Amino acid sequence: MPQQTNNPLTVLMIAPTSFFADYGCHVRIWEEIKALQKIGHRLVLTTYHNGDDMPGVDIRRSWDVPWLKRAMVGSSRHKIYLDAALSWRSLRVALGLRPTIIHAHLHEGALIGAVLKRIVGAPLIFDYQGSMTSEMIDHRFLRRESPLYVPLTRLERLINRQADAVITSHSNAAALLLKDGSVAPERLHTVIDSVNTDRFRPFDGTAAWEAQRQELRAQLGIPPGRRIVVYIGLLAPYQGTNVLIEAAAHLAPQMPDVHFLIMGYPDPASYRAYAASLG
Repeated sequence: MPQQTNNPLTVLMIAPTSFFADYGCHVRIWEEIKALQKIGHRLVLTTYHNGDDMPGVDIRRSWDVPWLKRAMVGSSRHKIYLDAALSWRSLRVALGLRPTIIHAHLHEGALIGAVLKRIVGAPLIFDYQGSMTSEMIDHRFLRRESPLYVPLTRLERLINRQADAVITSHSNAAALLLKDGSVAPERLHTVIDSVNTDRFRPFDGTAAWEAQRQELRAQLGIPPGRRIVVYIGLLAPYQGTNVLIEAAAHLAPQMPDVHFLIMGYPDPASYRAYAASLG
């Protein structure tokens, strides 16, 4: 069990996303919140107007946008006004809270945090979860030949330099940041995503564990005796979700003992319909 801190901090966490929804970025945010709370720190999260509330988390949402209820994933023009609303909400919270530390997710959050850092005098931690411009290209929001590509790349590097510390989720991201020179080695730290062992555990040989496993397989509609191929993650064309479903349709007749389980976000209904159309 983690030990309680003798110096509890007040952390303002900024998440420019529709927290909470069931995909990787939000799971990392959620697990970091629980880990910080477990050792005694106070945490307040500012985020977009929509998303699921999570138990035990003090969430301060930005202005309601009645015409936009779906969760925002990836690049979108909607994020321009959503981030403006989140900036105002984060400023109001920061002035009232006077945080010890600002912990910002994603480049938009780090940009908001960089401004608040100068207003309230709190150090900024940037939780880096990938390149901003690379994500824009992946989502076909930006092209490399676009006249905006170079300015946005420079903006991304400028944001990277604003933080007092930058956290990456894997060593490859850290290596890329060191290569482009936007983050000094002494400010760069890697905190690898790991398994929550309070919730997930390996087979321990008990009847209770086996009963739970069989119950879960039944809930997911997995026939008895099947081997399972599992994908859990973002559902999007650039992630190859369509190709995975097509591969499953090709292999299923040849391997009748295999069950493909594809779970993720957003819009699972459309991928379920696509799988049904392939038989």
